Amino acid sequence: MTGRERLTVTFKGKKADRVPISPFIYYNNVYEMFKYKPDINKHLCPDDFDLAEKFVEYHDYFGFDPLYSLGLLWDQYIPESAQNWDVEITREGDQNKQKRTTIVKTPDGELKQVMNFDRSSTYLVVFAVREYLIKTKKDFEIFAKYVPPAKFIDCEQMARAKKAVGDKGLVNVATHGAFNTLNQFRKLEDMMMDPIEDEGFYREMMSFLLDWNMKHLLDVIKAGSDSIEIGGNLAGSGVGPKFFTDYVMEYEKKLAGLIHDAGAFVVYHNCGDAQKIMHLYNDLDIDVWGYVTTAPFGDVVLDDALKTIRPGMALRGNIDQVEFMIKATPAQVKERVKELLNKVKSRGNWILCTSDFFFDGTSYDNIKAFTEAGLEYGQY
Repeated sequence: MTGRERLTVTFKGKKADRVPISPFIYYNNVYEMFKYKPDINKHLCPDDFDLAEKFVEYHDYFGFDPLYSLGLLWDQYIPESAQNWDVEITREGDQNKQKRTTIVKTPDGELKQVMNFDRSSTYLVVFAVREYLIKTKKDFEIFAKYVPPAKFIDCEQMARAKKAVGDKGLVNVATHGAFNTLNQFRKLEDMMMDPIEDEGFYREMMSFLLDWNMKHLLDVIKAGSDSIEIGGNLAGSGVGPKFFTDYVMEYEKKLAGLIHDAGAFVVYHNCGDAQKIMHLYNDLDIDVWGYVTTAPFGDVVLDDALKTIRPGMALRGNIDQVEFMIKATPAQVKERVKELLNKVKSRGNWILCTSDFFFDGTSYDNIKAFTEAGLEYGQY
């Protein structure tokens, strides 16, 4: 089987010739291999580095089945200037630390966002919103009235990725689900209180942003993304099953259904706590759940997940990349992968993967051992 065939069969809930070896790979992993230090302002979309080509080269080096995850422009959820939407960006700082203030001027008032960026390593820039665009109901009214169409995924990169990946794997852009998308504009603490204090307001925001998101995803799928990986990590075990059922689930389910209607697969990304709510994933219209994260960096019990998740849903993850992949020897990595695959192969529909992306400095010998064990013990 080609990697594309192997992943497609697995996504459809069937056994391929072997378990696909498809770890979640992020920008820093590719940059590290090619010793490329990204500009802090272009770290998600460099002009002088072909992410699609280099991503595939990275996978070829280790023998992975590519799931192309890049393309989300996390720091560009606020669209560029358009009619009645005048965007001004001020940057303070340097190539290692930056404060970025965005002011949006509209006929009905101004909106403001502040983000902080830090280069945590040569190859990785991390960032967080410190002041959110939607603070009040009026802010949302302005946003909903004037915001241009979403463009937070690089469709040109999707087309290049489709060509570069070819039959080796699938293009699976990692973006956000309905709840996570709202958090790009509104503080999480406010989002948790909104359904209690003003449920109508909360549902209006969720519905608007789901539609705004989905219109863009239609273009992304047309551009070449075979699958959409929607982030659902913010609504994990911490929100509890009741909050998830009452205020999150219907929107995630609708978004996943619309993605399927558009002809793409759906991967649900929760790389943290999920033990209390993972049974609800059975009712979501998703093909794959990642990343079955166990203690100490998540609360999932693998045996429970294997019993709970419907047989037709593929599972992905469960190898700790935070400490284990950093500290282990190649022999220990092989043994850990062997133990995992021996446990999950009888269920089938497993994708060998870590619980999230590799940290900088992860031994290439360990990553090679990860692949070698997958090939040796992943045969069905």
